[in-house]
Amino acid sequence: MAEFRIGRLKFNWRALWLANTAYVIDDIVKFGANTYVCMENHTSSANETLFYTTDFGSGKWTLHTEGLANRGNWTTNTFYKQNDIVKYGNTQYRVIIGYTSGNAFNTYNSNNDLVLEEYLQSFNFENTWSSGTEYQVGDVVTYGGYSYVAKTLHTNKPPATHTANDWDILTTGFNVIGEWNSGTNYLQGDVVLFGGSSYVAVVNNNNNSPSAGGASVWKLVVDGVSWKGNWDYATTYKKGEAVKRLSNSYISVNGTGNLNQDPATDANGTYWNVLVEGAANNVMTNQGDLVYYTSGATRLPAGTDGQVLSISPGGVPQWEKNSTTHAVYYVTEEGSDSYDGSNITKAFASVKHACGIATGPATIYVKAGQYREQLPIIVPSEVSIVGDNLRTSRILPDTGDSHYQEITLATPPSSTHTVSNATYNPANGDMVLTIGSHLFQVDDSINIADESITFSCNFGGATGAAAEKSYPRPMVGGESPDYVTGKNVKVIATTASTITVNVNKKRGEPISNSNVHTFVSATANGITKSEFVVSLGKTLTNHDGTKTCMAVKTNYHEDIIHILPLTGGLWTTSDQWKNTDGGDIPITSVVTRPNTESNMFLMSDKTMLKDLLMEGLTGFVPASQAAQLTGEINGSLVTGTGFFPDLVGTTVTGTNVTVGTKVNNFISKTEIEVDTVQTVASTQLTFTATPDDPNNATIKGVYVALNPATPIIKSPYVSNCSCKSTGGVGAIVDGGVHRQFAEDGINPSNKSIVMDSFTQIHDGGMGFWITDGGTSELVSSFTYYCHISYASTRGGRIRSLAGNSSWGNYGIVSSGYKSSEKAQQGTIEGLIIEHDETTRTGNVNGFSINERVRGQTSQALGYVNSIQGTKKQELYYSLITAGPVSVGGTGFIAGETIEGLSSGCTADLIASNSSNRGQDGRTLIVAGLTTSVIENGSIQFVTGSGNGGHNNQNITGADPFTFVISGVSRVGADGRGSITINRGQWSTTGAAHTGGITNIIHYPNQTSFSATLLTPLYAAETTINVSTITGFNPGEFVLIGNELCKISSFPTSNSIIVTRASQGAGIAGDYNTGDTVVSIGASTVPAGIESFKDFAAADIQMRVTDASIFIQNDYYKIEDEFVKCVGVSPDPEGLTTLTLVEDKAAQCYDEQSINIRYLFSQARLTGHDFLQVGTGGTTTTNWPDVPTQAAAQSQEINESYPGRVFYVSTDHEGNFRVGRYFRVNQATGSATLNANDFDLSGLTNLQLGSIGAQLGASINEFSTDGTLSQNSPNKCPTQSAVKTYVDTNITNLTNDTNVGIASAQRDALNQAFFIGLSA
Repeated sequence: MAEFRIGRLKFNWRALWLANTAYVIDDIVKFGANTYVCMENHTSSANETLFYTTDFGSGKWTLHTEGLANRGNWTTNTFYKQNDIVKYGNTQYRVIIGYTSGNAFNTYNSNNDLVLEEYLQSFNFENTWSSGTEYQVGDVVTYGGYSYVAKTLHTNKPPATHTANDWDILTTGFNVIGEWNSGTNYLQGDVVLFGGSSYVAVVNNNNNSPSAGGASVWKLVVDGVSWKGNWDYATTYKKGEAVKRLSNSYISVNGTGNLNQDPATDANGTYWNVLVEGAANNVMTNQGDLVYYTSGATRLPAGTDGQVLSISPGGVPQWEKNSTTHAVYYVTEEGSDSYDGSNITKAFASVKHACGIATGPATIYVKAGQYREQLPIIVPSEVSIVGDNLRTSRILPDTGDSHYQEITLATPPSSTHTVSNATYNPANGDMVLTIGSHLFQVDDSINIADESITFSCNFGGATGAAAEKSYPRPMVGGESPDYVTGKNVKVIATTASTITVNVNKKRGEPISNSNVHTFVSATANGITKSEFVVSLGKTLTNHDGTKTCMAVKTNYHEDIIHILPLTGGLWTTSDQWKNTDGGDIPITSVVTRPNTESNMFLMSDKTMLKDLLMEGLTGFVPASQAAQLTGEINGSLVTGTGFFPDLVGTTVTGTNVTVGTKVNNFISKTEIEVDTVQTVASTQLTFTATPDDPNNATIKGVYVALNPATPIIKSPYVSNCSCKSTGGVGAIVDGGVHRQFAEDGINPSNKSIVMDSFTQIHDGGMGFWITDGGTSELVSSFTYYCHISYASTRGGRIRSLAGNSSWGNYGIVSSGYKSSEKAQQGTIEGLIIEHDETTRTGNVNGFSINERVRGQTSQALGYVNSIQGTKKQELYYSLITAGPVSVGGTGFIAGETIEGLSSGCTADLIASNSSNRGQDGRTLIVAGLTTSVIENGSIQFVTGSGNGGHNNQNITGADPFTFVISGVSRVGADGRGSITINRGQWSTTGAAHTGGITNIIHYPNQTSFSATLLTPLYAAETTINVSTITGFNPGEFVLIGNELCKISSFPTSNSIIVTRASQGAGIAGDYNTGDTVVSIGASTVPAGIESFKDFAAADIQMRVTDASIFIQNDYYKIEDEFVKCVGVSPDPEGLTTLTLVEDKAAQCYDEQSINIRYLFSQARLTGHDFLQVGTGGTTTTNWPDVPTQAAAQSQEINESYPGRVFYVSTDHEGNFRVGRYFRVNQATGSATLNANDFDLSGLTNLQLGSIGAQLGASINEFSTDGTLSQNSPNKCPTQSAVKTYVDTNITNLTNDTNVGIASAQRDALNQAFFIGLSA
């Protein structure tokens, strides 16, 4: 039997035949109207005119199918191919032999071969015959009363004398007018052409067409044909007009309503009859057409790519889609990116291309195979990528460079603008700012400088200058600032020259002031692009607009920008960064990442990855040196340039820098804070990060990250996937790339990704990093061999369930807080004095809150803000004064007696330096918190220097930890405040003063009353000659220069008798005529006036008990020093008592600054498993053998405060742990509880087990019964119960005359021993 191989029966469509082209057997080409099959491998001729002789004629091609090609009018010197159709005159001809036309029309070529055969004839009415016209076959003319039709091509052959060869008589005896025209008056006998027919008028008529007038007006002379070419649906055809449609020609039989009536479908002949029927197989007009039979040959046009042939419900062939559903795409190894991806047979070849085509909601199915991709791949919103399973659908980076670049700018970009006009809509709070040309985009942030835009508003009936107000208004005199004061405001709309922002708290909320605001003016450069200048996720252009990119990330200073090139190609150093302020910025370097170090998937809103294996990325390098910068250290403050938030936690080294110095606070680009007070001159400082710090690590080769271009409304979801690499990073949820999507903006983002069953195997890499306010929920997400397993930094938050950290170096890392959060700021108010409660006398209730206590020895004075301790022995107090200089000003001293000035209670301080100390423990009293504090906030203590209590010792207050707040209580402002003063007025000298001074003398500065000297005044004189005495009164004072004089009397209306250099203010001196004399008014000691804290000679502020008493610009005498009050600042809030979750061991100094934050990093783990963390990567882990590097349990949990890890875990040694305080060794049954508070309120029985034998007893009560009368085996006496019992027995025995004192004491001690106490 012959072998029949289907696979060999195939043609290769090569489209149009091309010259000088290699063809192989079974190639099919189209040449002219026909298609040909290649019969032998060859290279085609150099010119198409050689095809029929050299190529086809030599057997290299054989005819496959025939067709027709309409070439239009015949032209000279043109190469025509077989089956070309040309029109010459009124006749169409078919080319039967390919040839090149000559200068004149001829149906024969130069070899006298017939090359053209007549294909179709028709008539053409040429009107009255003319000798100068060339007539073609079918031309009809009138000649006299006759009409003639041309039989040949000729010129100047009159019809009457040339009927034999050139003309035929068509009609006789008529006056042929020509085409019927609605505007012509026709007479009997006039003959017109209407459509393809001729008509003779039987009556005179006007605008009465042959089709409308009928036989009573017109009589048909002859039916004719008017050829109109291809049928046109937009043309109204007359009777007798002929057209070509498909392979047939048709003649119109109905001139009424013949518009858009398809001849090919007019089966009943209502409008059309077939004029000439073409061959049945010619219904195929286009390549790929099929023909099938119904009542005749019917054409089925070629289907579209991906369609298959099927049978319709009517029983005829049709094209339809094969195995496709809406919004589903396929990717296979065998696919092609030229396909449409609609089914497996038409699948794409790459995931990246599929993501470029798909629009959500859609699903991309990645079938089993290995896909090497050009990275990164941006997953569009609402698109899911689903593999066959996580073992067979593998995504890897392609070779070569990615479309991910890092560019370095010569200088960071900037953006400032001046408002030239502004409109404000009081209905919704929208403000449109005209700023000229700009680069702002929606979601960018701006800052409006305080009082930089002036409007006129007639609020309250104000007019003129009084109606002008400048915005935004800062907080002045305790009044609330405008909502946008000091805030970053989101741009909600833009034009070429304007931006729109909303200055209301929430757009659309009611606004109390609905008055019209009219723009007046604005200060220069009042608008700045805030936070960050570079717009992430937006399309940005280079300086000349030839390239675009999307910025995906920047460093803090924004001089290093990560971009994805979009159009125009990769960026180079020849490009410049288009700067918002103009003056485009040179690009100094460009690094194009290889695909292996790029990001793989950038996840948009509502996206998903499922059942994929991702491999092949690398580039992660653990942190080491973070920066080298020049700076100097004064105290705990470091000043310099180039600082950034991620320096917090790094170790600082350099010339003369104290060993172990660490950065503990970022203030600005020019200021940071360290934890060790020192003085270091300007030098190069090296900042070194710990290896568990991802913020300063080199981050490359990331498998999953957020797409900066789309805010997250519904979290991307990664399910049942795995990543495997050496030095790759599994997933990063970086809220910083969504910094443009503010929580209070028009497009907020959740900055989150949910990951379920997402396994990370990264030798020396990192598993999950949630940072900069990003959040993630991790369920059953495992890591193996990672340098860092899970990390939350810069305010990132992780919620994990049933995860693990296997091998690797570090388990869970949590550090820092979100740097963009504006911390609540306050100061520690006061210190703690601790007394021996057993020495309290005078008041059974003890000391009182809000009373003053005085040290009887030190004379220190304090104001009690809170009372703490189980025995109310700790008094939290504000230090009014450390005591007079005469007793050393030591503050409260150990062992001294203190007295409550209101309660009358007295007690002795404990005999320890901690009797007077900085605040510690679980309670803090804080001042200056202007907004409500919320539980679970985290307190940071700013290192500095201040009073630490005992002997006024100076302490730094340094604390590497932050503490979580568990409770908050507040009291309202009580009048305290700060007074800003100019020191040493009127020739006095600034000096130190104590708190508690109540004899502060007020001297009103009556500047509205003044005079000038009429004559010179000399030092010995007491009479002043002045220009006026108005406003001056006896007993008051006047000021001349710096000399204060007291008024005694007024001898005349222009003289004053004074006491010179009164009150110790100034020295009597000489003054000149014309010198100014100012009224000071009478001096008083205002009721309630008091200094509240000690202050030094150089201090320009003093704390007072009641700030409202002081008057700005007036003078005051404190002891021997005169001061001028230049500012009054009442405390806007009272004190806040904060309760901490755990004890604070390090003491605070008085007035130490604190920051409270809520967006601190956090990792919450439930059911987490640690397996030999610390053993490193695959080499040192040495699985399945014993690791060559020991496990380090201390590296399982790595907290850098305020970052916290809350966990319930089990490790490879069976240790079950609940956070830092409770653990159970399941191998030994040993349990450890490390907590200051242990609540057993629900416990009714406690048994501590046996000691050596069955001696254990169940304890159900700790008894305070001092008689021990119940003699219970289940009650344990407290210390006070035992003491009461012993003291009572000693007293009783002492009173027994038969027993001596020594014997009584011995018996009592013996009894104490037997009840289990040690003497």
